[in-house]
Amino acid sequence: MADWRKVSKAFALTDGHVSEKEVKILRDEFFADSHISQSELKFLHELKAEAKSSVKALDDLIADCEKAATGE
Repeated sequence: MADWRKVSKAFALTDGHVSEKEVKILRDEFFADSHISQSELKFLHELKAEAKSSVKALDDLIADCEKAATGE
């Protein structure tokens, strides 16, 4: 079975930049079940750290996920 983290990062970081479109896909998928897991949150932090550049929307997504994960 493929590791979803590795596959997702490979797609998102193909060009080294996390775009608006990629963030929208991540947001839609992560919030689809109305629950943000610690694994998903860790993935976003890893993605941000490994990206050469990213849009502000990624920072906004991370902040929204952190709020959702803590129940705020």
